[in-house]
Amino acid sequence: MIHALIFLIWGAGAQAESYLSIQERRPELFHPETGYRIDQQRAPTPEDIPAPAQLVGPEGAKVLIADGALVLDVFGALQSRYDELDGTWLVSEPRMSLPGAVWLPEVGRGVLDTNLQRYLQAELQKATMGDTAHPIVVYCVADCWMSWNAAQRITDLGYSQVFWFQLGTDGWREHGWPLAPVEPVPVNVD
Repeated sequence: MIHALIFLIWGAGAQAESYLSIQERRPELFHPETGYRIDQQRAPTPEDIPAPAQLVGPEGAKVLIADGALVLDVFGALQSRYDELDGTWLVSEPRMSLPGAVWLPEVGRGVLDTNLQRYLQAELQKATMGDTAHPIVVYCVADCWMSWNAAQRITDLGYSQVFWFQLGTDGWREHGWPLAPVEPVPVNVD
């Protein structure tokens, strides 16, 4: 069982806002039914995330990963897309990520097409061997709503141990911990 003491929350700055505060102030940025952020993905993120997802800081993420959590990178891969014929991602720049990461680009968008929704579900099923209680650390980079959206979407799929690592690869690097190259998992287009 995971102990609450390991989840050291990265201190929110004086300017940090709650999710509800941001949503009330800028409702046009959020999907009216799901609450996912649909616009301006690269912007300061909130100081919280709705339950059952949990916010986790760098130290907590490191402990979870050492204990076998799925390391899930949802970085959007600027100006990239997957090839609709074979499912491979056409990525414009290499991605350095947390060691052992599974990279599922674009699954943190506010609205997913059917292929990307199936892609997320299938890859989570495969990576967790169907265990919806398997811990998952979801991240991107700092100030990126895609990881916030993805964490919410994953809990909506029934996963109960979802941890949003708000600072992502930026926070990991700031702690002096190594990053490793990662390739995006192809989309099954069959």
